[in-house]
Amino acid sequence: MTKSHLLVDLDGTLLGLDIDRFLPVYLQQLAAFVGEAVRLPDFSPRFMSAVQAMVASRTDGSTNEEAFYARFRAGLAQEESKACDAAFSSFYEVVFPTLRQQTRPMPGARDFVDAARRRGYTMVLATSPVFPRFVIEERLRWAGIAPQAFEAITSFETCRYNKPDPKYYEEILRSQAIDAGAAVMVGNDLRDDGAATRAGIAFAFVEGSYAREQDPQGSPVWRGSMLALVRAVEGGEAPFAD
Repeated sequence: MTKSHLLVDLDGTLLGLDIDRFLPVYLQQLAAFVGEAVRLPDFSPRFMSAVQAMVASRTDGSTNEEAFYARFRAGLAQEESKACDAAFSSFYEVVFPTLRQQTRPMPGARDFVDAARRRGYTMVLATSPVFPRFVIEERLRWAGIAPQAFEAITSFETCRYNKPDPKYYEEILRSQAIDAGAAVMVGNDLRDDGAATRAGIAFAFVEGSYAREQDPQGSPVWRGSMLALVRAVEGGEAPFAD
């Protein structure tokens, strides 16, 4: 089947970011900022419990956003919830942009997106949906890529599953009316991105300093550097053939 859709990972693929180093810094700064602003003595354990609820497998149909806030707001007074919401917003306006220094543009990433668009691929940013949409779009800009390059972006407002659950990929296919056989998942993680193969999607593995090869969930049909990926897409190599 002709491949006409690309699902593309963000962190470590389009953006030079080591998620294992980034997340602790992000969570520490968020907890410190919001905890100081709202003066909740149990803010940090409450926040981490909400994160765990968000990433856990669920059968109730809730989105990641709904699961997070249901756990986080449990037992809070209305005014406390409002204060927390305001503090979260302030964090993303004031502190989050400074975390850009933890990242770097990925050589060739913008060329890859541009080449894929020129060849007529529809593009879905298939990033872990544990951040709000505007935070993901901000990180795309750090990579030098406009959010408008993608027909859809997975985020915690809309997603009900998380990588490496194959249901995450099935949800993308269903919501975008994509046939699995017409799609390729492009990513740097043999577990999280390789799980796309369990939903019937071909997997292209981006090698390099951010590649993650632990606990593979599927075998790639293509592997190489980001610069090699640009050439493969431009040249219509398998699995990017017309």
